[in-house]
Amino acid sequence: MGIYESAPAIFLLLIVVRWFQGSPADKSIIAAGVNGGLLVAPLVIFIERKLRMSAPRAIAALFLIAGLGMLGAALTTNKVWFIVLSTISIVSQTSVAPLVTSVYSSNIPATVRGRYYAQYSGIRIATSIAFATAAGWALSGRIEHYTWLLIIYALALFGAAILVMRLPVPSAQPVVRPLLECFTYLKTDAILRDTTVAWFLMGFGNLMMVPLRIEYLASEQYGLRLSEIEIALLISTVPNIARLFGTTVWGRAFDLMNFFSLRIVLNIAFAVGTLAFFASGSWSVLLLSAVVLGFVTAGGDVAWSLWVTKFAPPERVPDYMAVHVFFTGVRGVIAPTIGFFALQYVSLQSLSWVCSAFMLLSAVVLVRARGS
Repeated sequence: MGIYESAPAIFLLLIVVRWFQGSPADKSIIAAGVNGGLLVAPLVIFIERKLRMSAPRAIAALFLIAGLGMLGAALTTNKVWFIVLSTISIVSQTSVAPLVTSVYSSNIPATVRGRYYAQYSGIRIATSIAFATAAGWALSGRIEHYTWLLIIYALALFGAAILVMRLPVPSAQPVVRPLLECFTYLKTDAILRDTTVAWFLMGFGNLMMVPLRIEYLASEQYGLRLSEIEIALLISTVPNIARLFGTTVWGRAFDLMNFFSLRIVLNIAFAVGTLAFFASGSWSVLLLSAVVLGFVTAGGDVAWSLWVTKFAPPERVPDYMAVHVFFTGVRGVIAPTIGFFALQYVSLQSLSWVCSAFMLLSAVVLVRARGS
């Protein structure tokens, strides 16, 4: 999955822009694919249970579909089919999140779950950095050879499907439930409800500012005048290196700390890092902020992927995660749009204060949840 990670994040969009000369609508479809996969997560859980599939086999099936979509995109020369097949691949791969968390819950003891996840995440991030760098070098000035890159993505997905099929399969058959039943737990479980609200506030503030970091660094109106390599360092390379080193720290913290305390620390750190990033044009401040944001993103990854395993009954882990993932998709769709719209009326620095306030308000909600 480290190999495939650069597909939706970088190269599929790059191919649409530079090879197919895609329109804004074309680019937005590819960019929305990840959040589309998150939005259909409840449907994926429903179908998995309806077909009486185990979580590993459902994951393998989705990876297979994603691989076939990627292979089809590699072989077509038609722009519309490229976008359709690429989007099918992205949505299929992203929608496995609740199933993957279920696999963690059923196969990894709770006392070491964070540490094991950190090891997996570290391998994935390191692979992603190395492969994206190699692929970027290979396609530099040679975008017409993108077919081979997409074939590698497809092979990675097929390989992942084979490996997932080897995971232990729970003996109990999944119980078929109504499609939207998972959302009823928001009414009956106060921890799920409060934590979902907190995640939404935090994610809304963070996802609003993520694309605006590029706007801040690249737009001439802010006067930074940074080169492409400097922007890449601040947006991708430096944060990902910090994220790589942070996975072990936060994985261990997840096992040892109270979840609410952990998330409160992360939210405050995100707010401070966001304010610092937009507060000064100093290279040293930007670099330090990028390190902080990358480091705490590692903690956000661990907490986002595993938190439901601390509170949900084992049989409800996929349901709780489906709710969590769905609302992640919702804010992933609306937050960046609102951010760019708001930027027409307020300054970037003012908007960073508003978004940091959302993050701190999320921490307040978690304080209340911790005491309940």
